[in-house]
Amino acid sequence: MSPLHAAQDEDQEEAQRRQRRQRLMQRIEAQPDFATIKASMLEIQRVARSDRSHARELAGLIHDDPAVQGKLLRLINAAFYKSAGAGQITSMQKAVTLMGFHSVGLLAGSLMLFERLDRGANGPRLKQEFARAQLSALLAQDLCPANEHSEHVYMATLFQRLGDMVAGLHLAEEIQVIDDTLDDRELAPHTRERDEAREQLTRAQWGMSLEELGIEVARLWGWPQPLIVGMRSLGIDDPIRELRGVEYMRGLCTAANRLADVLMHTPLSGSAEERAEARKALVRRCAADWAVPLALNLDTLPERVEAARAAWEDLMKTLGVTPGSQGSGNAPDAAPSNKPKPGTQQYRQALALELADAVDHLTRMNRRSAPAAEVSDSALRLMSQALGLQRAILCLRDAETGRLKGRSGIGDKGAVLAAYFDIAVQPPADLFGLLCCKNADTLISDATEPLMAQRLPEWFHRRVKAGSFLVLPLGEGGQVLGMLYGDQREPHQLHVHERALTLLRNLRGQVLQAIAREHR
Repeated sequence: MSPLHAAQDEDQEEAQRRQRRQRLMQRIEAQPDFATIKASMLEIQRVARSDRSHARELAGLIHDDPAVQGKLLRLINAAFYKSAGAGQITSMQKAVTLMGFHSVGLLAGSLMLFERLDRGANGPRLKQEFARAQLSALLAQDLCPANEHSEHVYMATLFQRLGDMVAGLHLAEEIQVIDDTLDDRELAPHTRERDEAREQLTRAQWGMSLEELGIEVARLWGWPQPLIVGMRSLGIDDPIRELRGVEYMRGLCTAANRLADVLMHTPLSGSAEERAEARKALVRRCAADWAVPLALNLDTLPERVEAARAAWEDLMKTLGVTPGSQGSGNAPDAAPSNKPKPGTQQYRQALALELADAVDHLTRMNRRSAPAAEVSDSALRLMSQALGLQRAILCLRDAETGRLKGRSGIGDKGAVLAAYFDIAVQPPADLFGLLCCKNADTLISDATEPLMAQRLPEWFHRRVKAGSFLVLPLGEGGQVLGMLYGDQREPHQLHVHERALTLLRNLRGQVLQAIAREHR
């Protein structure tokens, strides 16, 4: 390829990235919650920069509620607990006098964002992310020796991963698919390799990384440039070069965030003394690469980290957050189910009612000639909700090969695992192909049973690993068009009685109707 053509291709790729970025920001700014937060953040910046502002005016922008004001004061004390005031800031007036309108305004904005994190199913996970960010900010504030960075280091560290929170609030399903993809690649959580792969995936999908998304949002909120600069992460390429100036603040913010990751995911087993010793060992190991660049004393660092962690635990109690035991950190907390116990008469009645509503909903969609993709996506969601499935997947016949290929999925890694569904039907090579050729609606209660397991394909054992599953073939006129699939993690977790199976067949019929209409 000539240099001219290479340059043209690069220009075209850059133009496409800009278009993806623009579309993404338009989607986010169109969200009502985002518009509300943006307006409040800009108003806080206006008040904070005004020479005529009063402390009560700034406090009034947060909430005219003593409990919320108390949270703000506690946040202010925690953020600056080792500086002027030493944890004794008891009024907004004193906070503004000691810290200035601007610092108080930024902390007020962080509380405003926190108060919105519990909305929706993704709220619990986002609150855990905010808790982790608060821990990282307290660590950075305590470890920062330079007065030149003290104004911005807390907030820069707190919001260095602002993009994660924004994506969790407004792009929850898409970011979950990205995290599922990283799990599928078996990249360990909280490693540099996983972080880099995550940024690559988000940049390919949205035209910007999560970090760039956070910085773009901070600009929209009118945050000061020194703070935005500090939000840019900095890796350590040379472990014996001391960092200076802006690089030092960026490095400190990055190190504090990674250290908080480690601390949030330490085991909770053992005595208090054993857990403390385990944290100390992890801190020394995690901070080793940063010791020279950030001039850290590895002998005294564990004790300083423990002090910051104690302040953080106290702050979390005030904010009403209970840091839980952490796994991978990617899955949202499961909501308690109000469904009756499986096998009971109440369960059968509730399941039949829910499936009947689902069929009615799909019927209305077909009456207005909704696209087949929209109908099938709704069918997956409604079926999954009614049966409490771990995941649900749609397979459709590939016109070139005649094989059934996974086209879409929902639930736990459903969107990622759908790509592994590759089923031969002419002739069938495994249980899935056989059931589809026979057009046999089938519930497999125990997929781990030896005779059953040997009839399942290798990709199912290696990737899907379900204990029980349901197959609803999509066939018409003797031709296999596709398959609806749903599963549960453990054997005998799926329960489908005769009335429910009849309704599931009706649901499948609505999907077939939409597919046939589109083919015509």
